[in-house]
Amino acid sequence: MGTGSKSSHASYAVGPTTASETDDVVSEAPPQPMSDEEIQAKADLLVAMNLMEEIADPPYALDPEDEVPTDPVDRYDLFVAQVEDAQEAIEKLKAAGASDEEIEARTKALKAQTLAYLNSLDEDDLRKIAAAKGFEHPALVGLSGKGQHPLVHWLDPAYPSDIPSKEKIQAAALNRYNELLAGKTIGGMTLADLHEIEGTEPPLSGGAWKATPDEVTASAKAVSASIDAWNEASKTYTYGPLWQEQRAEALQTMLAAEQKLASADCPELGEDLAKTKAEAKLAVDEVLAHTYMHPKVVEPSVQEALASGQLSETEAMHLGGHQLVALMRPNTPESEVESLKALAIKRQEQLADLDAGYAAHIAMAPGGGQPLNLPPAGDPGAPQTIAAWAKNAGDVQDMQTGVKGWYANTQQGGASDTPYAEHPALGPGKHLHPGDLTSDFKSWAAKQKLSDLRTVAAELGMDNNAKATRAQVQNYIAASFNNKYDQQAIKDKVNADVAKKEAAKAAKTAAPAAPAAKPDAGLASDEAVQALASKLPSNSTGAAAKPATPAAKPAKAPKPGSFNANVQAMMAAVQHAKATNQDLPARVDAKEVASWSFGPGTTASNLGGTYAKTIHAAPDGSQWMFKADHNHGGALGHTEAAASHVLSLGGVPAVPVYHHKKADGTAGSIQPLLKDAKPFTASPSQWTQSQVDAIVRSHVGSWLVGEHDGHQDNWLATSSGGLVQIDRGQAFKHFGADQLSVGYAPSGGGGFTPVHQKLYQAALGGGLANGVKINPAAAHPVIKQFESVPDAQLRSILHSTAHEGAKAGVAWVPQMRSRAAKALKIPQSQVTHEQIATAFLDHAVERKNNLRENFSDFFVKQLGLPSGASLKHGGGS
Repeated sequence: MGTGSKSSHASYAVGPTTASETDDVVSEAPPQPMSDEEIQAKADLLVAMNLMEEIADPPYALDPEDEVPTDPVDRYDLFVAQVEDAQEAIEKLKAAGASDEEIEARTKALKAQTLAYLNSLDEDDLRKIAAAKGFEHPALVGLSGKGQHPLVHWLDPAYPSDIPSKEKIQAAALNRYNELLAGKTIGGMTLADLHEIEGTEPPLSGGAWKATPDEVTASAKAVSASIDAWNEASKTYTYGPLWQEQRAEALQTMLAAEQKLASADCPELGEDLAKTKAEAKLAVDEVLAHTYMHPKVVEPSVQEALASGQLSETEAMHLGGHQLVALMRPNTPESEVESLKALAIKRQEQLADLDAGYAAHIAMAPGGGQPLNLPPAGDPGAPQTIAAWAKNAGDVQDMQTGVKGWYANTQQGGASDTPYAEHPALGPGKHLHPGDLTSDFKSWAAKQKLSDLRTVAAELGMDNNAKATRAQVQNYIAASFNNKYDQQAIKDKVNADVAKKEAAKAAKTAAPAAPAAKPDAGLASDEAVQALASKLPSNSTGAAAKPATPAAKPAKAPKPGSFNANVQAMMAAVQHAKATNQDLPARVDAKEVASWSFGPGTTASNLGGTYAKTIHAAPDGSQWMFKADHNHGGALGHTEAAASHVLSLGGVPAVPVYHHKKADGTAGSIQPLLKDAKPFTASPSQWTQSQVDAIVRSHVGSWLVGEHDGHQDNWLATSSGGLVQIDRGQAFKHFGADQLSVGYAPSGGGGFTPVHQKLYQAALGGGLANGVKINPAAAHPVIKQFESVPDAQLRSILHSTAHEGAKAGVAWVPQMRSRAAKALKIPQSQVTHEQIATAFLDHAVERKNNLRENFSDFFVKQLGLPSGASLKHGGGS
């Protein structure tokens, strides 16, 4: 039967199994014989599935009647017919008694085949088919270019046509069309652009519908009637669910009426049409300006706008009622719309920062009459931890005040039944009270040594701490979260007290034989105090040298897993990053390095690795390593140098690497050697929390630059206790084909397993030390820094990597050639080096901008860490 045949599936004769066919059957577990109906159903399904494959990828047809139609709509119709036959066969299979597992597997296979076929179609074909099947304005969906095209799902015959997910896709297109009619642009597309794509004539004045003067009048009256209905609903003083429901319905009606009038087109009315629309807008403005917009009243309209794509989740959850209504109205100025969208993003970040800050605070200050859980101030690392807690407490108070000003008016704060479930810092009784916090702090501080408290104060900027009294030190620390105290005033008081004592001492030394005086006679005058004070270092600018504080007595390290150890972990990440960065050589301008003469160098076979290496002395005497690139003309040197530069922008520790060409013309990369670094040989069960966090942060950078060769031999422990991954020579090697997955290791397993993969496998298998865990929040600072890198800057840094790599045919070229061909809709053989490089840069920018979402999904779905979801909102816990 030819592929293009329209005939029904043939019936297949079936009969009982012969004796010879059953000789080898195990007697104790005989298979259940299939019924004739089940055999026929399976045969029909097999034929349908095979024909679907031939339609999707047609073989050469000897007979013209067997040719698959070239028109995408005709081919789609033929494909759908086979899908329907396959679905019918599955239903027959089910009726014949097939197991639920088999039915599920067959259905899943069918859906996979329909998805594969539709994903193979280009955007133009998808739009043409959708338009032929009744989809209105298909060019208005799939504008982001990211992920699966929405029309793939809408056209998928494996799913019913009336399911909500398909209806939402059509609703999104219609909503965007209404916005075009109201004079807005969608994805850079105007109304005229859309109709040019569709090959239709646009309305004369941008209207959604051609209206007669009488219809315009009726629409204007509908707006007035909706305003009356709103006012009537607002008269009810029984504020309950019924009142909210009535007002919500009235709001939806009013917004719909205004939208319809705003999108009307009636050339006969001329300027009177614009006047009518303006009058209606002013009337709606007036009624909305004098009413409280309860979140419950706005909720149905918001849900509708979310479903249609008119509002984003960020906007819907972080803006108040009036602000949301402004975004949903058709005539809100574009500048106001952009301002509100920016405000929603800012509030989302504020809320994420508050969640993270409050979680850190209550770990040490649980409240409810419980004492502070701060570590003893004399413990190693404790001063930094305590200072960080004090500063964070002040920051949390400020954030609570700021967020509470708008949170209750949002959908999540005012329309939800559990408004504080995800944001406990905003709940009743959770606001930090400076007085209570100060009292708790001073109770704790009374048990600490003054010298240790002085060290804490020094961490907060008290540079005259050595002379301060206990009360002054405590008040100085408390000033971080209690504005009753002023840190500068306290430092000034310390200086004044010191000056007064020095003046008294000087007066006593100058007149040792003087007769006894009255009690106050020995004190210096105010003039003398001022004179001596003027000779003391000024504290107002912070330029004075920090007085030495008494050395802390040696203290035992806290036991692993103890509360003290957990508290110290708060600052461990910062300390670890500082330890690493201070050991890394400073980044030098690449042009300056290119001008240096490194001499002939000596072979460094002991350093291992794939490529030959030599050691050279820089002009300043420091040792540098040159790695030759004999196979790609220096393209890999550009790659490793660019990867190093990109990583540094995100705060990921990286040895600075530079593209370099030796005097003999050999191209490659050159980098300074780390002094006193040692191999990182510890096993996962020995890793500390700070090391685990460092590996997580490094993994973010590795994914961004497509580097999957970070096995343990490529990690070093620096002299100050930091960690750094070296040898990023395989950056971008698998770019575009790689996976953000626990199991992805293209360099192989065993000794070549990436360190981050070892970490995740150990965490999933319970192989980390007691109390050490994967913390998604560790990834957030790095992701945030990478996000702040402008797309243009990233393209500039990777320019040589992309263009030189494309010319040299490095490992990632086939993948990027395929991407370019698909994007440009041309055969791969016609793709130029320039187009390959552009595809590479586009993918790099896309990967940078998707870091937050990708890692959030990675932590939640692959590692089972629900807290990773908060990365999408700017944090993690």
